[in-house]
Amino acid sequence: MSVLVIRASKRFAVRRPVTLHGSERTNGGLMIELSSEGCRISNAERGVYAIDQEVTVQLDEAEHIPGRVRWAHDGCVGIKFARALR
Repeated sequence: MSVLVIRASKRFAVRRPVTLHGSERTNGGLMIELSSEGCRISNAERGVYAIDQEVTVQLDEAEHIPGRVRWAHDGCVGIKFARALR
């Protein structure tokens, strides 16, 4: 049985190492999905991130994207960016 999911933004598969800065911790992870509104990061430490927690996704030395945790489970974290990407 297939399920149709309607999304607000088109998603793209990516594979980019990132650093996720939370209020108390900084962890490395792998961005595996990206849209203009947010991203999904795998290899995140379990039990560290809570729903609605403010975080910053660091792509490289100069680029930091603020956002909030939408969901977190099984070592993956869903982030909604504070501002949509162009």
